This record gives sequence, structure tokens and C-alpha cells, in this order.
Amino acid sequence: AARRAERGAASGRMVRVRAGVFAPSAGWQTSSAQQFAARIRAAVGTRRSRGRVLGFEAAALVHGLPRLGRWPDRVSLIAAAGTRPPSRNGVRWHQDRLEADDVVPIDGLLVTSLPRTLLDLARTRDLAGAVLALDHALNGSEDGEALRDLLRERAVDAGAVRGVRAARRAIEFADGRAQSPGESLSRVRMHQLGFVAPQLQVRMPRPDGPDDVVDFDWPEHSTFGEMDGVGKYLRDEYTRGRDVAQVVLAEKAREDRIRRRHRRFCLRWDWMDALRPARLERILTEGGIPRTRSRSSPSASTSD
Repeated sequence: AARRAERGAASGRMVRVRAGVFAPSAGWQTSSAQQFAARIRAAVGTRRSRGRVLGFEAAALVHGLPRLGRWPDRVSLIAAAGTRPPSRNGVRWHQDRLEADDVVPIDGLLVTSLPRTLLDLARTRDLAGAVLALDHALNGSEDGEALRDLLRERAVDAGAVRGVRAARRAIEFADGRAQSPGESLSRVRMHQLGFVAPQLQVRMPRPDGPDDVVDFDWPEHSTFGEMDGVGKYLRDEYTRGRDVAQVVLAEKAREDRIRRRHRRFCLRWDWMDALRPARLERILTEGGIPRTRSRSSPSASTSD
């Protein structure tokens, strides 16, 4: 079987996931998240990795936390202090202390708990990446403020470990009202560009139905903003059986309704605008949103 897999890899019919583990190349051209999931399963399926704990980006994927950009090629595993093996063969080993409540089983895998994973991500990702994960977790929590308080405590307990000061800033900046990674990224960009912070998920009453809800609101400037992700026009939970044209028309009617009754101006941007700070900066500036300070570097890392 091993020889057949090696021949398949040589011919292009198979892809080597890691030493001794192969996958059909026809199904490998998927998202980086699916490829990373396959690498995780391959890593924990080897003898040396059994009983080890998935951490950092590997734990983030298992917990369903979003990531900005491609998922990594190497799987992070945590070994007890003093026992870290060499990082090789698609595995990156971290030597760290794990408390009993830092480890949870999920789908047959041992992973760092959600609070531990969030703190590790906040220490090692840049601000945008950290906030994407934190906003998502706070939004999905039954008690977001209790989760934030727990993360604050853990950040204090972490002492002077690398990245912890930036993690504390990300924890305070996080906001569970953000409904999508695109909204989270937009919030970070606005902050880095020095713009006035908007209110999030603001309800706009209407007389003939349920309230309209806007992603961002600057009431003092009579302006609201919408992050137009692709999901708004394609995902079933938003389209509710309507085609794209019907969704676009409904969104236009909604915007007109809000502008008639509540706000004079609407600003819209998409993922490409949020990913390119200069584009979002132009949209907000031309829309009359003022700055409270000069811009900082959008690429600044959260690491100390």
C-alpha cells in the first residue's frame, strides 16, 4: 500500500499530506481550511503524536474560529515543559505548561480549550487576526462579558509571556456585536486608520415590519455603513430562497427605507476594500467620517 501511494504521488494522482499519509489529488484542490484539517488528522494519527495536544492555529480550526488568509501548512502541537520533540515532518512543537482545564476533547482530538486558544491566538496573531477570533467567540458565547473577564484573568496570569500585552489590547478591543469576520476586519481597519468608532448592529425601527439592523452607525454624522460580504447575496440563511437579483432589490429597498426615516447617507464596502486599508480609508473619508487621531500601521503585529 505504501509503495502504491508513493507511485500515486509520483504520478500526480496522490498528494503527500505528511510522511506516510496521502490523499487523492482530485479532492485536494479545496480550501486551505480543508487541507489544514487533513494535515491535523494526519499529524494526530501518527504514533509520536498520540496524546499530544493541538494548539494555536490547529486548535483554532477545530474550535471553528475564523482566520484571515490561508491556514498554515504545519500543525501546532503542545508538549509538556521539558519534553518538546524537534519540529519536523509538518508538525511544529511548542513547549508550554497546560493546566487541567486547558485541554478538552473535540471529535476525538485533544485541543486547547477555547479560552486558552483565544489567548494564544491573541498573543501570536496580528491585531486583525486576533480580533476576528475574539469577536467570533464573544458573539457565539452565552455570556460574552463573562468570557472576556476570563480572558482578562488569564492574560494577567500569563505574566510577562511574549505577546501578552498586545493580547490584552485585543481582548479589550473585541466586540461580540460584530456579526462576521468582515465586520471584525473593518472595525480593526477603522481603528488603525484613526476614524471615529461606529456603533455596531444598530436597530432602525420601521412602521410596517421588524426593525432594520445596520452593521455600522455614526448617528452624529447621519451615516450608516454596510459590509457587503458575498454571503449576504449567496448564503441560504440570508437569501431565504431568493435569487441574487431579488436579494439586491430587497437590499436597495432596505437602504432607501433607512435613508428616508433615519440616516441621510449610506457607505458600503466589501472584503477587498477592508483588506486594502487605502480603499476603505477613501470610502470613509469621502463619506464624511472624521478622524480622532492619525493612522497607525494596519500591518502592526500584536506581538510585543
